[in-house]
Amino acid sequence: MTNVVTNSLDLSVSVVVDNQNIAIEYRNHFELIRFLLQLSDAAFFVSPFLYEDFSSFFAGLNLRGMEIELVTSCAPRGTDQLKKPFSLRSFGSLAEASTGNWPTIGVDQALHSKIYVFFKGGMPFAGIITSANLTGRGLQINHEAGVLLRDKTMLLQLVGGVQANLDYVNISKYQVDQLCTAATIMSREVSAAKDYEIGLKNILNNFCTPSAGNRGVRIRESAEYYIKVSGVTDKPILAEDQRPFDEPHCELSFAKSPDNIRLGDCLLQVAVGGMCFLSYYACASPVFERSAKEKDSDPDYKRWPYYVFANNLSLNYGRDWFKKPLYYNDVIKRFKAKYPSISVTKAGKDHFIGAIQLGHSYIRVTSEFGKFVRHEIDNFKC
Repeated sequence: MTNVVTNSLDLSVSVVVDNQNIAIEYRNHFELIRFLLQLSDAAFFVSPFLYEDFSSFFAGLNLRGMEIELVTSCAPRGTDQLKKPFSLRSFGSLAEASTGNWPTIGVDQALHSKIYVFFKGGMPFAGIITSANLTGRGLQINHEAGVLLRDKTMLLQLVGGVQANLDYVNISKYQVDQLCTAATIMSREVSAAKDYEIGLKNILNNFCTPSAGNRGVRIRESAEYYIKVSGVTDKPILAEDQRPFDEPHCELSFAKSPDNIRLGDCLLQVAVGGMCFLSYYACASPVFERSAKEKDSDPDYKRWPYYVFANNLSLNYGRDWFKKPLYYNDVIKRFKAKYPSISVTKAGKDHFIGAIQLGHSYIRVTSEFGKFVRHEIDNFKC
């Protein structure tokens, strides 16, 4: 069954959520979408154009614990790349304030669709396909029209189709801030007749995290490889604890400033205690240091005061590593059997356990070993 959605008629629909039939009365897309949001635990929005300020959209909504995903475009057409980063910042910060989670943000540079899908318990219960963009005029003022669907199979196909065509996925708060900085600098000399490119490809393209539909991830050829040690003797990371390492974006902490690590370098995370690989990442930021206030408030921040933002490039392995751990002793044995004349570390050693025992939180390894580890993780099957 489908229902009409417009901005010009008083209409009503009913949806089934948790086996309850819920009637909704609405006058426009804005009212319907906000009502459906409050029935959901996840939502998927697709729109090439966005509010400049999302305050009115999120006003009064308590969506604590909800997961929201947005797909939009940010093409170098006119001043779109000068404005869109600030729309993304507004959406991200207000969604995070309402839900407690930074939203998942993806970019499709050929996007034209406008789709709004609502989930409960992992399954979609309603979705809107429409002409209305995620803007004030699109949701409330313009003469827009669409339909509301309830077919779960069709809605999942819609979501999957959009996710499979993303150019950039899981854009982090840090990356949005970088885009805003670039847009601010570029905006100092604006001509309405020009198409503006703020360097989005340089900021995002090389270091994006893969999604289920986008596995075209490449580490740059000149990347250095490092072992990143996580956990300590008194706080080991063990397989029996079944702790996943599948956050798309995270902070990786260090006891000493990792000054040698550069943007795009590959960090191979290993567990103290578990003696296995946990995930691997691309470094996506410079090195930062915790503030004095942060160090005083958290002993871990004092112990590991330096950090980088990193993009997880092994979401599949990181989610289930504990089911079939890749123990680093075994990986090293396989590597040396295949490459007996090549060292594991850049210092010429055939193991990094000694450096871990000395308290080093990162160890530079050979590119041959780094690529070997990546290959094993990429081919992980539990």
